[in-house]
Amino acid sequence: MSRLVSKAIKAAASPAVTPCVLAGFLLLYVGIAFGSNEPLTALMAITRGNVALIALLALVPLNGAARLLRESGNFLKRHRALSGAEGIDPHGLFDDAVELPPESRFEGEGGRLQSLGYRVRSGAASLSASRGVTLFPARFLYLLGMVLLFCGILLSLTGRVTHRQVVLEGEALPVSRDLVQRIVLKEEPGLFLQRTLDIAVAGEGGGERHFGLYPPGTHRGHYLYPRYLGVAPLLRFSAPDLPGGFEQFAVLSIYPPGKEDTFQIPGSPYRFIFQMAPGEGPDPYATGKITLQFRLLKGEAQVFAGSAPLGGEAGEGGYRLALPEFRRAVVTDFVQDAGVPLIWSAGVLLLLSLLWFVPVRLLRPRQEILLVRRPGGVSACSRAEGGRRAHAGRFHDLLDQLQQGEGGMS
Repeated sequence: MSRLVSKAIKAAASPAVTPCVLAGFLLLYVGIAFGSNEPLTALMAITRGNVALIALLALVPLNGAARLLRESGNFLKRHRALSGAEGIDPHGLFDDAVELPPESRFEGEGGRLQSLGYRVRSGAASLSASRGVTLFPARFLYLLGMVLLFCGILLSLTGRVTHRQVVLEGEALPVSRDLVQRIVLKEEPGLFLQRTLDIAVAGEGGGERHFGLYPPGTHRGHYLYPRYLGVAPLLRFSAPDLPGGFEQFAVLSIYPPGKEDTFQIPGSPYRFIFQMAPGEGPDPYATGKITLQFRLLKGEAQVFAGSAPLGGEAGEGGYRLALPEFRRAVVTDFVQDAGVPLIWSAGVLLLLSLLWFVPVRLLRPRQEILLVRRPGGVSACSRAEGGRRAHAGRFHDLLDQLQQGEGGMS
């Protein structure tokens, strides 16, 4: 039974598990891409509703956790062995291991290794030599980051709840009574984006908060992801068979210029098709100098068409459309997602891992040699996290010295 458990743990901690699982999802993504314009969205939807795929994806954080435990245990054992602790089997802890005869004498090799830049520690039955800085902290942070990343992805896939709402100037946020004071789009190129969006919200209890495109802001347990920009002009419409007229704010998702949206006049056969007219120079949404092009349909027949700037009007044949004022709008996803903190934490850990790995790997990689006298022989072990060729040469020189010493004794 213990052997079966040992094999199961070894399989769970295999470095091949994660690449195989991710390769499987990549193949599934490629297959979906042949029949869908949004393969990533479709893959997420399929995975979310499939218990087998969720279980398969769960193997990745489980594999990362198993590898993290195994590598942490190996690091601690190796550290104790290099410190001279007795009773530790070094096999499996180092890259190379050579068994030497019992008569091998290594006690005098410490000085030569020290002259090569190694820190030497001698014990009653062992000799260890090491140089450089270990990459284990980078490895630990990387594996922990991968565990958190895929745990976050799993939580997002299985527990994410999204409500798409319109955030409108002069109105309260959909999830609270905090007032949206203004929505501003600016031509300010940043590190990733060419424009910045600022949604200024006055808190119910005082103060002001600001939400932008990225990173997502949080409000009352929801993450705010702006999706589409739009305008909400006040429509004043009259027609020959609509003597009372019509007046209402209409939320139109018509940004960028050229994108169309429709608005049905309630209780009538009339339907407007709007689009924002493209213009020269600055972005019209940013400046507020917006001209709307429209077509008016009665049933399926077009009865009126034209354009009017926001603040203006147009009329023809008894039909009149006035746009005396407007408000900016943002179609926003209000998302409850327990996986987001884990994903952001994973990003931080992976960045810290990279910041440790690169300079240490380039400048001071860890190299270790251990000689331990055991019943029946001497174990000579070597391990290098960088500069393997030079380190292997020094290790083999050490073995040659020990073998020559054996020949002289015989």
